[in-house]
Amino acid sequence: MKIDLEHRFDARVCVVRMDGDLDMGSVPRVRHRISEALSGGCVNVVLDMSRVDYADSSTFSLLVWLDRELDPRGGKLVLAGANANVGRVLELSGLIGAAPTIAAADDVTVALSGLDSMEDLSAPVWVEHMVLPATPDTLASARGQVCDVLEPVGIAESTMFDIRVAVGEALANAIRHGSPGGEDDVVSVEVSMFANRVMIRVSDSGNGFDGCSIPSEDLYASSGRGVMFMRALMDKVEFESCVDGGTVVTLVKHITT
Repeated sequence: MKIDLEHRFDARVCVVRMDGDLDMGSVPRVRHRISEALSGGCVNVVLDMSRVDYADSSTFSLLVWLDRELDPRGGKLVLAGANANVGRVLELSGLIGAAPTIAAADDVTVALSGLDSMEDLSAPVWVEHMVLPATPDTLASARGQVCDVLEPVGIAESTMFDIRVAVGEALANAIRHGSPGGEDDVVSVEVSMFANRVMIRVSDSGNGFDGCSIPSEDLYASSGRGVMFMRALMDKVEFESCVDGGTVVTLVKHITT
């Protein structure tokens, strides 16, 4: 296998371009090259899978290792450009979307755009604020209000659906777990529009939550997957426990209009 590394965004992002088969023979070499990049300060990794025609179970060990390496760094792994056959193998791992650091993208350009949006510290174009009663019957209208605010931007329908689901999960958690006063509490939503991304912050008044939610191993469990959905659908998800109580969930989605 041929392996080339390219550093982006002041070496914080490493693009690993692979040409050949991912198997027991090549995975250790890929891991070694990535390990060197991580030692040099890289915190986000894009695996260019566009020229990988074969991937076996050895690939899973690479993904698990990368997840464990990147999670403490607050980094992300993006699998870019996998063909249909390799994509099916990657899906079998169950890690894409479920593991907090691992996501997929159509190609390297899309992957880098999402990571670039996380590094961008520019000011928002506009900000909208909402305050909602902490009751389950407000969920539908709250999701609708967020989408109504974003509608003039012209966000793609599939991207808007991802945002709607992620915001819905954040709101549901804020109402269910972050509102000890029940209907007397409120949930705050802040929508910030940037040139290349939308950021949504959902705040509650509960006891604080760090986002370390472990999905239930029970396939038929009735709850416990909200954080997993948020991480799978958004480009960045952060949880912050406030000093005076409550949790702020920050959801970031890169957009193209």
